[in-house]
Amino acid sequence: MNKVFSVFAAIVFIITLNTIGYTQRTKAAEPTLPNIVLIMADDLGWRDLSCTGSQYYETPAIDKLAQQGLRFINAYSAAPVCAPTRAALMTGKSPAQLHLTAVFDRDGGTMPLLPPNWINELPLAEKTIAERLKEVGYRTAIMGKWHLGLTEDMWPENQGFDVNVGAWKSGRPTSYFSPYENPRLPDGDEGEYLTDRLAREAVQFIQDNKNSSFFLYLPFYNPHAPLEAPPASVAKFKNKKPDGGQKNPAYAAMVHHLDQALASVVQALETSGVSQNTIVIFTSDNGGVHTLWDLEITDNAPLRAEKFLLYEGGIRVPLIIKWPGKTPVGETTNQLAVTHDLLPTIMSAIGHPVHETSVEGKDLTAVLKNGESATFPRMLAWHYPHYMPRQNMKPSSAIRVGDHKLIHWHETHRLELYDLSEDMGESNNLAVRQPGLASALYQKLESWRKHTGAQMPQPNPTFSTETAKP
Repeated sequence: MNKVFSVFAAIVFIITLNTIGYTQRTKAAEPTLPNIVLIMADDLGWRDLSCTGSQYYETPAIDKLAQQGLRFINAYSAAPVCAPTRAALMTGKSPAQLHLTAVFDRDGGTMPLLPPNWINELPLAEKTIAERLKEVGYRTAIMGKWHLGLTEDMWPENQGFDVNVGAWKSGRPTSYFSPYENPRLPDGDEGEYLTDRLAREAVQFIQDNKNSSFFLYLPFYNPHAPLEAPPASVAKFKNKKPDGGQKNPAYAAMVHHLDQALASVVQALETSGVSQNTIVIFTSDNGGVHTLWDLEITDNAPLRAEKFLLYEGGIRVPLIIKWPGKTPVGETTNQLAVTHDLLPTIMSAIGHPVHETSVEGKDLTAVLKNGESATFPRMLAWHYPHYMPRQNMKPSSAIRVGDHKLIHWHETHRLELYDLSEDMGESNNLAVRQPGLASALYQKLESWRKHTGAQMPQPNPTFSTETAKP
C-alpha cells in the first residue's frame, strides 16, 4: 500500500512540476504590453525647439528624443487653444464633434455673431484613453494640467486615471513656485519649481510601476504664462543672442526646464529597465503666443500668427514619437497628423485597435513603422466659432488637403487659400486666382462640418456698428 502511494505521489509531483514549468513558460512567452509616456507642453510653438530651428532655446533632451524616433514636420493641434485640444487627445474626437471648441469666448454679445452653445467640460459619458487603457490592464497617471472640468467630479480621477498629481480645473498655475494653491498637489519646500516637482513625481511613478504596464500622461504647465522660472535659469539666457522674436529669457528658461523634465523621465525609463518597452510621445497643445499683456513671449516665424488663430502659427505643433524597434530612428516625415490621432494610434500599437466610427482620429501606426514611405492620404479640419479680440480672432474654420489649406471666416464668408508647400507663411492668398480649388475645398469643409455636427455661430440681432467693440 505504501509503495503504491509512493508511486502515486511521485506521479503527482512530476505532473505538478511540469504544470508549473508550462505555466512559467507560458507567462514568459506572453508579450508585455508597452508602456506609454505621453508628454504635452502648454503653448509651446512649432519652432520653439532646437531640432525645429530655434537658435535661442536649448532643448537637448527633446532633440535627442527626435534623434531616436520619428519627428512629424506637419503635425497639428486639434484646436488653436488648449482645452479643446486636450479633450480631443482624451477621446480621439475632434473638438467640433465634442462641441468643446473653446476655453472661453470674449464676444460679450457685442460682435456680429453669437457663439454656439458649446460645452467647457469633458462629459463623463465620453470614453477617455485612460479608461480604455485601464480596461486592458494599464496603471494610469496624470501629472500636470487637466483643464477639462470645473468641479471635482469632472476631474481625472473620474475619467480613468488612478493617480492624479496637480491636475484640476485651472488651466494655469497660480505660481510655478511652492506654495502652489493646488488641491491636487501638496506644497513642496519653499522655492520648489513646479515643473521639476512634476518630473520627480513622474520618476517615482515609473519606479513604482516598472513591473506593470503603465500609461503616464504628463501635460506640463510649461511654458504657459505666468512666465516664471528659477532666477539662475533665467540668467542663463539674458545675454544670449536673440533669434528673431525669440528673445525672452524667462520663456527660454521655462522651455529649458521642460526639456530637463523630459530628460529625467527618459532617464528613469532607462534605469528602471523599461525604456525598450515604452512608447514616448512629445507634443504641444497649440501654437506659441507672440505677445501677452504687451509682453513679447515667442516667435513662430516662418509660420504666420499665433495661438487662438487658425493660421499655421496657431495650430502647427511639434510631434515626436519614439517606439523602440518600430519607428524609424532619427527621421522626419511630412505625413499629416493631428492631436486626436494619438488615441487610435496608441490603442492600435498595443494591439487593441479602436473600431468606433465616432472616433475621428486616424491610426498612424503605418506611418510610425514606415515613415515617409507609408501611403496615408489625409484631410484635416478645424472649427473655432469664437472671438478673441486681443489676437484679432474671429469665428472661422479651416481645412487642409495635401499641401493646400483653406480658411473660412464666418462673419464675411471670406475664403483664404494657401499652398503650404510654397508658402508656409500664408502670405499669398490664392482664392481669387484659383476659385475652383477654393470652392472644392470649401465644399469638403462644409461636408465635414455637417458630418461632425459642428456648431455654427449665429447672427447677433442686437449687433450694431455703434456698440461694437474696437
